[in-house]
Amino acid sequence: MADPNRTPPRDDRVAAAPGPANAVVVPVVEERVEVGSEITPAGTGRVRIEVEQGRERVDLADVREEYQPSVHAIGRPVDARRDAYLDGDDVVIPVYEERVVIERRLFLKEEIRLRRGRHVFHQEQDVPVRRERAVFERLHADGSWREVPLSPGAPVAEHTEAHPSAAARE
Repeated sequence: MADPNRTPPRDDRVAAAPGPANAVVVPVVEERVEVGSEITPAGTGRVRIEVEQGRERVDLADVREEYQPSVHAIGRPVDARRDAYLDGDDVVIPVYEERVVIERRLFLKEEIRLRRGRHVFHQEQDVPVRRERAVFERLHADGSWREVPLSPGAPVAEHTEAHPSAAARE
């Protein structure tokens, strides 16, 4: 149990303030944190692009359209002229004549039909192609550059070794 007559130990940081006898001054302390960064080399790397030239065989489609004319006799009267028109794959070009009968009438004498035929010829042909490949290389302690094998989509850091200067710092 504490002795009530005993005075508590004195803290040098607490000083009596001028003024009332019961007043005590408590100092206010502030701590500050400073954050900074330091750039230290962790290694050296380089990326170069290699271009490979090769040939690839491709299938080219050569489409040709041809028209074969034929004449069809019609010989019937019509009321008006008609421009050329499409009838399926045929282009129809009407040919008219006027005939003198007791009255003048327009007759469709014949039609010239052009049948469209489509022919597709396939041929294979070698065409030159270029492919680019990125090569990532890391500088090693002996001063040589060595390729770092990468898998598509993987970050480079997963495939690299620690630089000798980084190992010395640890």
